[in-house]
Amino acid sequence: MTSIYLAGKIGPNDWREAIVPSIQEAWGDTSHGYEWTEAGVDWPVLPNGAMGQFDYTGPYFVDTCTHSTNGCGQSEHRAGSECEGDYGERAVTLQRCLRSIDRSDIVFAWLQDLTAYGTLTEIGYANGRGKTVVVASPENAGTIDDFYSDATEGRNTHALGMRNLWFAFTLADISIQASTPLEALKQYSDLNPKLESPIEEAFWRAHQEAKLPQLNGLKAQHPVFGGRYRVDFALPEDKICIELDGHAYHSSPEAFTRDRARHRELELDGWRLIRFSGSEINKSPAGCLREAAQLVASFKQ
Repeated sequence: MTSIYLAGKIGPNDWREAIVPSIQEAWGDTSHGYEWTEAGVDWPVLPNGAMGQFDYTGPYFVDTCTHSTNGCGQSEHRAGSECEGDYGERAVTLQRCLRSIDRSDIVFAWLQDLTAYGTLTEIGYANGRGKTVVVASPENAGTIDDFYSDATEGRNTHALGMRNLWFAFTLADISIQASTPLEALKQYSDLNPKLESPIEEAFWRAHQEAKLPQLNGLKAQHPVFGGRYRVDFALPEDKICIELDGHAYHSSPEAFTRDRARHRELELDGWRLIRFSGSEINKSPAGCLREAAQLVASFKQ
């Protein structure tokens, strides 16, 4: 499973909870036999914790009252509750963050605050460690040329929002503009699905290169029937799916029978199926893609 670290400003009931529903309960869980708050203990990895698609590596809430990772180590009093004890100093929190980035495949950073100094450090560190860096923002980040142009024309550069952080976006492998972090991560997931076989990867590469209009909105590994099945590729609104039959998975009698039963169930639910064999994909993924597009167009007539 691909692992992900979610960089960005953190605070009470923040945006991470929409992506990692169990985040608040994970920190301080003593079921492992020791306290996560001990200085030498790394943050846990939550399998499938982020959107059910990524293993979540951090960060976690340190202060149980403020839900902060600043690691200040100060007790705080809030209405109806009292926080006591030292939940780690800044240096400890910093090391946990960096070690979590080290064991992550992707570092996703949400930038919407010009004081996100720690986030800028995380982006730079992740880039230096060769991680896939995704930077998202609700604003168009622009470029250094935009920044200088606005400054030259006398506009207030402090009011330019994310344009002040143009340099952070230059370190990103992928930049996304979205209204929320969850929407941005869904965009990333749609463009970079987790594929299960070389033939799926070949077909998806052909799709990304060709960008055929008939296949706009194509989803990979799309769940159907409440997640009971996943189809290789789908146009969900049109209830059209494309299945690739690799020899290794479909060759046994049991797999053949199971596959045909699923095919019938999909058709009874109104889905139209397009199927290609693994050998057809290996021979010409682009040709199969064009044929799929032609069939989709014919279904819509």
